[in-house]
Amino acid sequence: MAFGASIRGYAHMRKVIAIDGTHLSSKYEGVLLSAVAQDTQNHIYPLAYCVGDKENNASWGLFFKKLKAFVVDEPELCIIFDKNAYTLEKFNDYFNALKERCPSVAACLEHEVGFEKWSRAHFLGNRLNVMTSNIAESLNSMLCNEREYPMAAIFNSIAHRFGEIFRKRYAEVDNPKTTFIPVSETILRENMTEGDKLYVKNINGSTDEFTVLGYGRFAKVNILRQSCSCRKYDLVKLSYAHAMAALYLKHGNEYDTSIYNYSSQIYSKESYVLAYLEPICTAQLESEWSVAREYLKIQVFPPDFDLKLGRRKVKRVKGVLEPSRYKKRNKCSKCKRPGHKRTTCSLNIG
Repeated sequence: MAFGASIRGYAHMRKVIAIDGTHLSSKYEGVLLSAVAQDTQNHIYPLAYCVGDKENNASWGLFFKKLKAFVVDEPELCIIFDKNAYTLEKFNDYFNALKERCPSVAACLEHEVGFEKWSRAHFLGNRLNVMTSNIAESLNSMLCNEREYPMAAIFNSIAHRFGEIFRKRYAEVDNPKTTFIPVSETILRENMTEGDKLYVKNINGSTDEFTVLGYGRFAKVNILRQSCSCRKYDLVKLSYAHAMAALYLKHGNEYDTSIYNYSSQIYSKESYVLAYLEPICTAQLESEWSVAREYLKIQVFPPDFDLKLGRRKVKRVKGVLEPSRYKKRNKCSKCKRPGHKRTTCSLNIG
């Protein structure tokens, strides 16, 4: 399942997608697979969901096949799936262990597939500031109660939740006084303050290439390419302190009006608003559905499952007016005071 609002809004997202799965605890169990992006305000942006029997090749294969319908496989696309080593040292340790256990698999991953296609440590693309799949795991935590629901109720609950979220996020940035979204505006102002403390040289006379000195280090900045030797400008595409210092030398005291031209427009307020422009609506009642005749004849049977003995464990949800029970504090059996036990009581001394 993918919402039309998310499909069209994805065009205004950074091309970094986190993939994860969570186990369902309903009668038929199964797993809920999800793909999410992260907007420039660092919020979770839902893309697609799929319910499968298990986290296996068949379930993930179907999920990615449907995901490719609107997520274009382009050079800028980065997919983060579960966890792996961040550094080359960690990667080498894990891969050497894999070589000892499964040498044929290790050879295939190294020579036929290539490290850069599956290893975070060797990845050549741009992950921006999205380094882990935590955003997908946060979504799983957000949908904790929905795991016990029937399938239709799960998707309706997701639609209802994100329908409300989309409306709130659209309203929070609808401010005509700013050019970029609030988070980016704050970062730019902080970087301007840091840039004022740096020394800039224009050695070769170019209007776009500068050398920035400060704090015992130097960096080479190309503001036209949005590139810097420190790599921060390259990865996030937002004017950092080195770029701010270079822009001040180029534009003088009026450089604060030009900083938006040297940052990616994905951080603009207009781009953010377009991502949340369309509403997400819940499904209609089944009696109001318009279904083609050929689908009405199809019988859908529940999946096979192992019936477990005993009562299924569920977490009871307390009512709004139901008082909560506080855990009774233990007391010392010797002095009758709380905070310690008989064996550590002060009366034992002497």
